[in-house]
Amino acid sequence: MSLKIQPSNVHLIEVKLKSEFNDAEGLAAMSLLKEQGLSNLKEVRMGRLYEISGGLSANQAHQAGKDILCDAVTQEFRLVPASPAPMNGMNFWRVEVWLKATVSDPVGATIVEAIAEGGLPKPIAARCAMLYLLNGRATSAQVEKAVAKSLANPLIHRVVVTEAHP
Repeated sequence: MSLKIQPSNVHLIEVKLKSEFNDAEGLAAMSLLKEQGLSNLKEVRMGRLYEISGGLSANQAHQAGKDILCDAVTQEFRLVPASPAPMNGMNFWRVEVWLKATVSDPVGATIVEAIAEGGLPKPIAARCAMLYLLNGRATSAQVEKAVAKSLANPLIHRVVVTEAHP
C-alpha cells in the first residue's frame, strides 16, 4: 500500500453516484470480484477520479467538479484530500485503476479542453481513473489480486488499493 501525496497544484476530484441511486456498474464489478474469490463483499460502488494538474486553485477545482465533471441530479463530487484515510480493520477498500503514465488518456485531454471552455484556467494536464469503493472483509493482497484479474489490465493500468472509511 503506497500513500500518494499530491502537490498543491494537483487536485484529485472524485465523482460518484448519489447513494439513493442503484449502481449497476458497481453491481457488475462486485460480481466480477466475487468470481475472483472476494466472497465477503457486501457492496461495490463505482465512480470516476480526475487528477487535474496545474493552473487551478482549490476553488476553481471545486467549480470544475461541480459545473463540468458532475451531473448534479444523479452524482456527487468532492475534492479528495492528500492526507491518508484512517485504517478500518480491512472492511472498506478504495481501489483506483489509473492508466499508466506511458498510456495516452484521451478522456483526460478532453477534460483539459472542457475546463478551459468552461471559463476556468486551462490545466496543464488531466488524468482519469475508475474508482471502486468496496465494502467487505478482505486483505490488501486479496483485493489487489482480484482487481488485477477482473477490473484492470496490468499492461496498461496502475492499481492503487488503500483502506478507506465508509
